[in-house]
Amino acid sequence: MSAAQTTESDSARRARNLAGGSQKLWRGEALNLRAIRRSWQAYALLSPIFILLIVFVYYPPLLGLVRAFFRWRPGVPATFVGLNNFITYFTYAETPHELVNIVKLLAFGLFAGIVMPFVMAELIFFVRSAAAKEVYRLLVIIPMLVPGIVTVLLWQKLYDPYLGPINDLLRAMGYDELALNWLGEPTTAIYAIIFVGFPWVWGVGTLIYLGGLGQISHSVYEAAALDGCTGIRRVLRIDLPLVLGQVRLLAILAVINAITAFQNILVLTDGGPGFSTMVPGLTMFHSAFRAQQFGYSSAIGLMLFVIAMSGTLIINRSIRSTDEDSSS
Repeated sequence: MSAAQTTESDSARRARNLAGGSQKLWRGEALNLRAIRRSWQAYALLSPIFILLIVFVYYPPLLGLVRAFFRWRPGVPATFVGLNNFITYFTYAETPHELVNIVKLLAFGLFAGIVMPFVMAELIFFVRSAAAKEVYRLLVIIPMLVPGIVTVLLWQKLYDPYLGPINDLLRAMGYDELALNWLGEPTTAIYAIIFVGFPWVWGVGTLIYLGGLGQISHSVYEAAALDGCTGIRRVLRIDLPLVLGQVRLLAILAVINAITAFQNILVLTDGGPGFSTMVPGLTMFHSAFRAQQFGYSSAIGLMLFVIAMSGTLIINRSIRSTDEDSSS
């Protein structure tokens, strides 16, 4: 066969393959359109849900992110100002202190959101009695039924410098010098806020860990026992590596909460005394609903979104479970 005939046959084969592929593509599109026509009632019934989600869930935050580059006040046309809102925030005198508070809250949040629920889950998981396990699970879940604001207000009473039981206990023990105005002193206020909820046994986190521990085969524990891997060694070498997926999830939630949440600070100190407990989220709230500077507030929100998203991506890439490592 000549080179020309070979080239011609190859060209014809490619043309047939392209034609066949295009026919399959058109056939697939036709099938999809036919399936949509057959299921139009289901799409029609779902459309109000998607419309409401777009209008009330997705549109407002997207608008806020866009308006971060505008001077935006109620009743006044928005004016594009570029990066001016961001420059204003980063040249604000209290911004470094707010970012330091975020770092403190983040360090605490990772410990309280990851370590303490894991310890509680381990203690519950290895209880021998099934009935006792159910009781402990119930005790962990019960605090979730109490509104969070109730817990915060309760701790506010505990910290009362004159009538609070914490100071009363210290005075009764003879430590009068340690009876402080916990929320009223700049040096102690942020740490008093961090201590709220002690011992930080988060019910959802504990249940997530219990679900992960329940997926570990009993044969793994039997083999570990035969090899003498028990106690803390078993927890560190078997349990922890096999629940890294749960660790990653709780780490992401802890990072997002530490960076964006400010409700406890708003209720307990409102950023005081002075600016000692201010965080960017609270500045965002004050700017929007007290100063009516919605563009400036949106800029702070966009900054927090970028930080939280970056933290999420870092955690996703750095914490990988044993199954993911083996599959990759």
